[in-house]
Amino acid sequence: MSIIFAIESIMTAIRQLIVFLLPTWLLPGLFLNMNAQDTLPQFSVKDIGGNRYVISWVNNYTYTAQITIQRSFDSIRGYKSILTVPDPSAKQNGYADAKAINDHMFYRLYIQLENGRYLFTAAKQPTREVIVPAPPTTGTLTQASIPTKPKDEKILSTTQPVTTPVTKTPEPVAQSILQKNEDKTNEIKKNTEELVPDTPSTTSYSIPAIKRAEPVVYRLQNIRLGDSAKTPTAVFTKDDPNAYAPSLFVFTHPDGNIRVQVPNRARLSRYRIKFFEPDKRLLFELKNLPAPEFQVDKTNFLHGGWFLFELYEDNRLLEKHKLYLDR
Repeated sequence: MSIIFAIESIMTAIRQLIVFLLPTWLLPGLFLNMNAQDTLPQFSVKDIGGNRYVISWVNNYTYTAQITIQRSFDSIRGYKSILTVPDPSAKQNGYADAKAINDHMFYRLYIQLENGRYLFTAAKQPTREVIVPAPPTTGTLTQASIPTKPKDEKILSTTQPVTTPVTKTPEPVAQSILQKNEDKTNEIKKNTEELVPDTPSTTSYSIPAIKRAEPVVYRLQNIRLGDSAKTPTAVFTKDDPNAYAPSLFVFTHPDGNIRVQVPNRARLSRYRIKFFEPDKRLLFELKNLPAPEFQVDKTNFLHGGWFLFELYEDNRLLEKHKLYLDR
């Protein structure tokens, strides 16, 4: 009977230990899934502190002509391009934005694929990662978790503590032991004081020397950076024909038509737009624009492909750019 009770006690203790350690085996897998990077057209925007926001993604497209990061106060409109990625075909890529006005700006990606196809990703706001500390991997069983034995039975388990009878030490022997312990304590204290002087600026623990880390500097050459939040005077893409960033004022809408947004609503009557064929033959000119924001139907262009345009304010050229229309 006592053997059966001892076996049941051991099994109960093992089950309690498994239940306590099970979360520590599952949490690493959960953390790995949480830290997985998003694949295009999904991307992540993380707040790393210091008014810096990291936009990152994984590119699994077979061919990517261009990836442009855009930022806005609103999740639907008013986006401005802040960077065109130098190498859009890189497997893993990203950018740290340190010029955001606040921590709740919206970000999206403009992705241009082969044959002139393109898409805009869904808008996202920065999120801050909260690291949850993992529970300790080892634990101790409390006295309440150890089953008590009956009064008249003996437990044969070797895991129970063995108590030794307390014997009273004779008076002379006890004094001798106390004296030896006091001598050892004084000797240890003396050695410690010799190693570490007792001054206000020192402690009993040695502090290792801290070596200052040297910064790592990466030089970016031949890369055009900058914030396009300011209204440009004129934009020309002739010097770099392979790089294409959509215009902020005249661009192709996802429905296939052309969208026009003038820079200044108060000066609407002073703007006009000219559209050209790729060989610079004039197609038509828009004067007396109907509204600060309006749409031009793609049937006015008779065919698909690339078209050139020029945006004027009175006689001053504001922007010279191009756009692409699907057939």
